[in-house]
Amino acid sequence: MKTKLCTVCNEADAKYKCPKCNAGYCSVACYKVHKTEPCVAPDNNNTSTQHRQQLTSYGTTNKSTLPLPPSSTIDGAPNIDDEDEEAKHQLGPEDLDKLQHSERVKELLANPAIRSLLDAVLKDPNPVEAIRILRQRPDFELLAQALIDATKNEE
Repeated sequence: MKTKLCTVCNEADAKYKCPKCNAGYCSVACYKVHKTEPCVAPDNNNTSTQHRQQLTSYGTTNKSTLPLPPSSTIDGAPNIDDEDEEAKHQLGPEDLDKLQHSERVKELLANPAIRSLLDAVLKDPNPVEAIRILRQRPDFELLAQALIDATKNEE
């Protein structure tokens, strides 16, 4: 599989994507350069809306899903202004160890429906938006809360 190059420097692999336009970039430095230029969301609103609806109802057997929020609340993600801000939200080795040993997280991840939702996030072109949409679902929110709780000082 061919990897995409950073759209800013065209030298390194694009490990990250702009939450608004999906442009790939390799580092915080390139992201800063990217955000100085106008950024436009891809013109696939119909596809995006269909995908949001699929995510919201994915894995449910009935039609009682929560309504989607207005697009203004799910478009884009908070800007990462510097490496300190980005590092503040990254999990460290201790956090990963807590997650690995959390019985509640293991229990939730054993659920095939939850695993399918996580797979959908991994395949989504905008995983940040996919997670925001899925957090409306009670089953996915349970997982999110269990992940947060597991990484706190006490479990």
